[in-house]
Amino acid sequence: MSTVQPYQIKTNNQEVVITLNRSLIEPKKLEQFLDYLSIKSIQQKSLLSDDSANQLISEIDKSVWEKQKNLFEQ
Repeated sequence: MSTVQPYQIKTNNQEVVITLNRSLIEPKKLEQFLDYLSIKSIQQKSLLSDDSANQLISEIDKSVWEKQKNLFEQ
């Protein structure tokens, strides 16, 4: 009797191929995990300093608030 492995990983020079048993994870959760991996990959390659990232976050927050504050003001 053979048992089904939860996953298999194969690599070559260009790619990593992961084969998952369907019962291992819900498709939506898998998509979220892959999005997380993509973001982590971008972060590792980024030359943006923590201070610059925090400044950018503040600017985005301020811009979004300015565009949306009328929804909260009476």
